[in-house]
Amino acid sequence: MDTMRPRDFDDIAALEQPSILAAMWRYRWLVLVIVASIAMLGLLAQEVIPAGYSAEAELFVEDPAASNPFDTAAAVARTTDTQRYVADQVEILETNAVAEEASQLLGARGFVWSPDDVTASRTITSSRDVNLITVTFDADSPEAAAAGANSIVEAYQKVRTAQVASVANNVVSQIDQLKEASELRLNEIQQEIIALQAQDAVRSELDDQFQRALEDLNRLRGELANAAEGSDRQAELRDQLADLTADFSRWEVISRIEQRDPELVALLAEQQDAIDEIANLSGQANEIFIATESNGIGLTIFSQALPPEDPSTVGTTRVLAASLILGMGVAAALAYFLASRRRAFGSRLLPELVLNAPLLAEVPNFALEGIKSPLPVTSAPTSASAESFRFAAAAVDIRAAAAGARSLMMVSATLGSGKTTTAANTAIAAAREGLKVLIIDADFGNQEVTRLLLGDVQPQYGITEVVAGHVTLDQAIQEVVVTDNRSLYVLWRGRQPVEASTFFRSEETQRFFQEVRDQFDLVLIDGPPLLQVAYASTLVRYVDGVAVIVPHNSRVGELEEVADRLHFIETPAIGYIYTKAPLRAEMTASDGSMKDILGLGFESSDKKASGRGSSNGSGGRKGPTEKSDVGADSGAGFGATPGDGPRKVRRPRQPEDRDAGMRSDEPARGRRGRNPGGGGRPDK
Repeated sequence: MDTMRPRDFDDIAALEQPSILAAMWRYRWLVLVIVASIAMLGLLAQEVIPAGYSAEAELFVEDPAASNPFDTAAAVARTTDTQRYVADQVEILETNAVAEEASQLLGARGFVWSPDDVTASRTITSSRDVNLITVTFDADSPEAAAAGANSIVEAYQKVRTAQVASVANNVVSQIDQLKEASELRLNEIQQEIIALQAQDAVRSELDDQFQRALEDLNRLRGELANAAEGSDRQAELRDQLADLTADFSRWEVISRIEQRDPELVALLAEQQDAIDEIANLSGQANEIFIATESNGIGLTIFSQALPPEDPSTVGTTRVLAASLILGMGVAAALAYFLASRRRAFGSRLLPELVLNAPLLAEVPNFALEGIKSPLPVTSAPTSASAESFRFAAAAVDIRAAAAGARSLMMVSATLGSGKTTTAANTAIAAAREGLKVLIIDADFGNQEVTRLLLGDVQPQYGITEVVAGHVTLDQAIQEVVVTDNRSLYVLWRGRQPVEASTFFRSEETQRFFQEVRDQFDLVLIDGPPLLQVAYASTLVRYVDGVAVIVPHNSRVGELEEVADRLHFIETPAIGYIYTKAPLRAEMTASDGSMKDILGLGFESSDKKASGRGSSNGSGGRKGPTEKSDVGADSGAGFGATPGDGPRKVRRPRQPEDRDAGMRSDEPARGRRGRNPGGGGRPDK
């Protein structure tokens, strides 16, 4: 069997990278403590932090161009983007210019707020359905809160007014520049016309009259634009304009007569164009000023903020909800970090990646079936736990036979993995199947297997006496009846005062393990944890193989160390037993083949069985052929609690009744020789 670790452990890291939910469930108590602590801190902070006040001012805004009744085209174009206009006004309200102006307004009202304080205390929100903007201001007093909200809106009005006026002035300034250029060109044209007409005195007089009429025309048009509608002055101005128009008609006739001069005709046409352009530019400037004054900045309604009567406190429910969300986030992050640092096995199939050895059996947590005894193979034979140990016994037999192994050691990384309980139950199950099984309690510091199988009885002799040559193996082993005609053999520590590490390193002990394997079908050794007790490695050297105990949710790193240690010792793992596993639904099925897992026959099982995990005082019902010889023993299993009960133990004969010696003189029983007639003691 290959003891090499099979592959790069990046595969394991990828498989065992925990999910957030799995990590939170694994560290659920830590998560609960963190969430509860943050929730309590949130509620405490709500009581300690001083109450504040919030005031709200509301303003309705509308695009001035869209609201101009005289500009229909612009109104249609701009009303399609109302939300954009409202968003632009929110941006203006949030500018530093508004904050600085609001700070000055607050100072004038007796409140000292810097622009940064104003920015930190105000909140600007808008509605998607209407052109409503809400300005919220937080302060320590109701008066300061109301003053802050109103100051921001007033500052917005000032900034917006200055902005609109600046835009209008810029446009009018550009118009004035164009108008000035047109007037300059008009003056040049007129000078050219005068030069052509200077030869004709009559024509010169007409031109002088025309020039004066043109000046009067511009003057009258300006006065007409400012005259009140329907007034006498307006009528008088219109009459004068009519007379000038008639004069222009006469001058036009004269000009036609002079059309024989092409140069003069061109200059006159150019002069008229310049006059029209100047008039048009003047009209545009007037319209801009009128629109600016009539439309304003687009603020239609301003609802001032009033000092709030009650402080703005966050409700207990909201604080608790926020604390729970924050606590869950912190707890999830911490749990995921810990789970990533301490990768654990969450599936029975994953340890194979580390050990390069197959799964022998999956043993559920006894407590999930209500089993209180640590030996469900005898106390609850129809339970899923008992069946899992029968799986383990069969798998151990098959794998050991394939590898030519007679002696196996149950190996675990640390304490509390269920190694001893697994060894005892597997040994009982194997003995019931007819194998001649010896279980050696080589954990000198614990002797839990002895207590499970023999109770509080401490035999007179053990392995220390056998190795010392004081008694034979046959005299030291204890025969425990597991069925009416089959037994299990137990060898405990003994009473010799020895140091475990020295004892197991001796040549006599090594020879004992080499010889004892030939006298039994299967020798199971329960030793101390491999990563915690040094002499466990010595024991591993003496066996043909090991079965590794891997508890559910155990750390991946620990099993990696076990695999490294086994590889160093060069003792192969025939497989692993996954203990303390969740109870899967298929384990508790009771239909079909699962109705009678002991194969007793439907009739007898219906009469004598009461279902999986039923209570009989020991956590499960007994099968029809079971005795209480082994099973109600004290000791803790996978969630089991200690209990006391009878057992049948056949006492060995005393040394004076037998010949001394450790081994039988007769040939050893063949490998896998069944023991149907009572599983007799080793041959003498």
